[in-house]
Amino acid sequence: MNSNQVNKELHDTAVMKIAEEYFTFPGSEFVPGTFHPTWVTYTNVPQRRMPVEHKWLGEFYPDIVIVDTARGNMPRVIAEVHTKETLTAEAVGEKWASDLSECATLYIFVPEGCAREAANLMLTYSLIARALFTYGFDEDGNLRVTPV
Repeated sequence: MNSNQVNKELHDTAVMKIAEEYFTFPGSEFVPGTFHPTWVTYTNVPQRRMPVEHKWLGEFYPDIVIVDTARGNMPRVIAEVHTKETLTAEAVGEKWASDLSECATLYIFVPEGCAREAANLMLTYSLIARALFTYGFDEDGNLRVTPV
C-alpha cells in the first residue's frame, strides 16, 4: 500500500469515527437540551452521499455534513477532517471559505501536532470555524479528540 492510500484510509477512518462519536443525528443534542429530529448526518467518504450546493461553485462534498431534512437538506453543520498532507494553504483556503459561505457552523479536525498550523491558516484566510479539534488514534485504534 503506498503512502497516498494509507493517508486516504487514515482520513476515511477518522471521518467515520468522528461522525459516529460526535455527530449522531438524528437522536442527539446539538446544544444541550435542544433536539433536532429532522437533522441527519452524512459522511462523504468513501462514497459521496450528500452534496452541498454552493451559489457559484456548484456542488461540493464536505467530509461530514448535517442537513435539516425538513428544510430541503439545508446544511446545518459541516465538519472537515484533514491529514497532515491535506492541511495546506492551497487545499484549505477555498474549501473552508466554500463551507462557511453555505453553512455558518464549521468544525475543523486536524491531526495531533497540527493545531497551530490550522489556526494560522484560519487567520491567513480570515475564516472563523465554530471549533478546532485535534485527533489521533491510540494503539488499539480508538479515536482521541482534543479541543484546541
